[in-house]
Amino acid sequence: MILQASRRQPNSDMPVAVVGGGGTQTAELLRRITGLPVEELTPYQAARSQREWRAVVVENYDQPASRGLSACAAARWQLARHTGVIVVGLDDAEGRRLAAAMPGMVFAYSDGRPQADLTAKNVRLRGGRLEFEALTDGELTRVRAPWRGEPRLYDHLAALAGALALDVPLEEAAAALSGENRARVGSIA
Repeated sequence: MILQASRRQPNSDMPVAVVGGGGTQTAELLRRITGLPVEELTPYQAARSQREWRAVVVENYDQPASRGLSACAAARWQLARHTGVIVVGLDDAEGRRLAAAMPGMVFAYSDGRPQADLTAKNVRLRGGRLEFEALTDGELTRVRAPWRGEPRLYDHLAALAGALALDVPLEEAAAALSGENRARVGSIA
């Protein structure tokens, strides 16, 4: 597990930032799960931001044009000074680099990497739903999320990881994400 207990405590007025290129569902899903104010920022807006954030969820689905950092990755480093927790994907090299450089500040998610704080297992599309098992260090819960248009696993994982990083229990976050009652898969002893 990458996240450690030493995090800055946010005040109740601080929003959550979702940084990305736009056109994703992460912010909408995170609002639904947490009920918190969530602001969507472009990498440029994030790099210029001087405000404090309850958490920063960085979508890094774009790859850099050259060997340098992508715009989202550069914004992620900038915002690290203004938050207590950064949520990143470990399925890209920039996310892994940040997680290694900032232990204790990073809550990581992945589609299969066991070192992430939240890992998706047994991902599948069935009956107009995106289904997967959400695995943390101590819990395993099935998620059945309806999807409109195209299934966006990383949007759902980023939103779920953001909620977990904000101390929303996995079972509660998965239920909100699913929008339906579903059975618990089990706990890991």
